[in-house]
Amino acid sequence: MLTPELVAEIIGLAAIVLAITQALKKWFKAEGYVVLIISAAVSILFALWKTLSVKPYDWGKFIILTVSVFLEANGIYHFGAYAVGKMVKQKG
Repeated sequence: MLTPELVAEIIGLAAIVLAITQALKKWFKAEGYVVLIISAAVSILFALWKTLSVKPYDWGKFIILTVSVFLEANGIYHFGAYAVGKMVKQKG
């Protein structure tokens, strides 16, 4: 289900979401749960942008991107470490 292309897309979007979230956090002087809500909103917008840029729309991928980008941008789950670990296991 997680292909190397999807993992790369998640990591790339998460880097953008993280930067935008940090900028909005400073601009609004947000703390705590407000920052998570901002991060979730930005994650949804970027996942929606990626989903709507290609027809036919893949809403399953939208859900995966939204959740995965949110988790990666907030450091909850590191897909980069997962991808590297998976490649090491395959080569070993």
